[in-house]
Amino acid sequence: MFRFTATSALALILGAAPVLADVTPAQVWENLQEYGTEYGYQVTGTVEDAGNTLTVTDAVFSMPGERDSSTVTLPKMTFQETGDARVRVTIEGDVAVDSRFMAPVPQETPEADPEEGADAPADPPAAEAAPEMVEMTVTGTIRLPGNEMVVSGTPEDMLYEFTYPTLEFDFALPTEPGRDMTIPVTGSLTDLAGSQRNVAAAEGMDTTFDMKAAEAAMQIEARMPADDAGVGGGTVNFQVALTNLASQGTGKTPSGSFDMGTQMTQALAAGLELDTTLTYDTLQGSFDVAGKDEDGQDQSGKGSFSTGATDIAFQMSGQGLGYKAATADAKAEMTLGTLPFPISYAVEGIAAEMLIPVSQGEAAQPFKFVYALEGLTFADAIWDLFDPTSQLPRDPASLTVDLSGDAVVSQDLFDPAPAEPQADTMPEAPFMPRTLTVNRVALDAVGATADITGSLEFGDNPNEPVGKLNGSFEGVNGLMDKLVAMGFVPQEQMMGMRMMLAMFAKPAEGNPDQLTSEIEFREGGQIFANGQQVK
Repeated sequence: MFRFTATSALALILGAAPVLADVTPAQVWENLQEYGTEYGYQVTGTVEDAGNTLTVTDAVFSMPGERDSSTVTLPKMTFQETGDARVRVTIEGDVAVDSRFMAPVPQETPEADPEEGADAPADPPAAEAAPEMVEMTVTGTIRLPGNEMVVSGTPEDMLYEFTYPTLEFDFALPTEPGRDMTIPVTGSLTDLAGSQRNVAAAEGMDTTFDMKAAEAAMQIEARMPADDAGVGGGTVNFQVALTNLASQGTGKTPSGSFDMGTQMTQALAAGLELDTTLTYDTLQGSFDVAGKDEDGQDQSGKGSFSTGATDIAFQMSGQGLGYKAATADAKAEMTLGTLPFPISYAVEGIAAEMLIPVSQGEAAQPFKFVYALEGLTFADAIWDLFDPTSQLPRDPASLTVDLSGDAVVSQDLFDPAPAEPQADTMPEAPFMPRTLTVNRVALDAVGATADITGSLEFGDNPNEPVGKLNGSFEGVNGLMDKLVAMGFVPQEQMMGMRMMLAMFAKPAEGNPDQLTSEIEFREGGQIFANGQQVK
């Protein structure tokens, strides 16, 4: 909902501004304006220079645009010499944030006329009219009591250290286009402190940063009115808190001026890089909702969720967009008014990794997707819904998906032009696969296991790969027998499923409960299963 360029204005003020600070307060403010202008901001303010102290009132960082605009206003900024070649920067008053953007009004789908017969000739499709656009606004304030930042070093190698005992914010978020209704969002960071070092480089600036916070919290408490027909409405109460946050990272900022909202492709090509990590010890959250459905019946629900230690890493450069995360001891429980028992589950560990190429090029570029779920368990009340006699094993389940390969990228991922819809034109797929390696796809659940590996190569037609996939399966026959005994699948239908399975898998020697399969893809779209052609 927020533009990157809008929210980054505050980052410039609170963190990046001192990057260009010099030995005098006047030079700090002058370089702050130059830094903001390079990123597309219009910077204004009333300046009072008393030599060793400079005061700026009504400092405004604005980012105008054709379809949206953002403004961050600081009532007062003070730049003061400390007497030891350093500059102390403080912000007084509430920081105001205002972001405006255009959004299409949802179109209602016309209901079919019941008097028209099914055999009535269909009218030719009419050209779709341009959707009605309305302005939506996000407003909010940020409070920084007791904030302080001390800048030291030289203009070419600047270190700034900051402390924010409390950072509080509240925002009013719009709900949907065309409705004059907002959702209040409040939150805070406590004991936020850290440092950042910026070193001038030949092609821009190299940055390292390290910051910590004791706790981060966010709350949403809102009353949602019903629509014009009296449907919906109710209350929403949501809150979440994280403890012992820490973030470290490095970055490379290229020289030149870039609007990160519309010129990300150009910035990446010029050398923009970001490598950052975020960790926290615990996450605790809860929600409580109540309202009415379309029939006017009361609906309610509440629940809680939590995780243990979590690590998140993010990388972005012209070489690709990378994400990696791992969390332990995830739990969730919820109670719905339509169910007579709570829904509860737990996971010992979740891990995910992703690498996506972002830059257009003729040569194939690597990609990766990894997901691992370990120790998934459900409450007995859920199992008892479909297995009241406990015939299925309720051991913790696990899932692993590990894929990698190469693909040709036909268009820049951050290029805004392809996002604009074109009449009578189907958008082209931005990725064309060249190789796919199934490092492992494995499932262990309800007494059965599956393990698949293999590799495929793709030519000009991605629908006709060449390569092999090998699979090993255990406990499948026993699971089928239990499903029949439980009445889930009739015996005659299960016979058909067994015949289909026999086409693609065969028993392993010496272990009839273990099945193996080799699926081979050949030139021309032919497919063989264990040597027998199936296509």
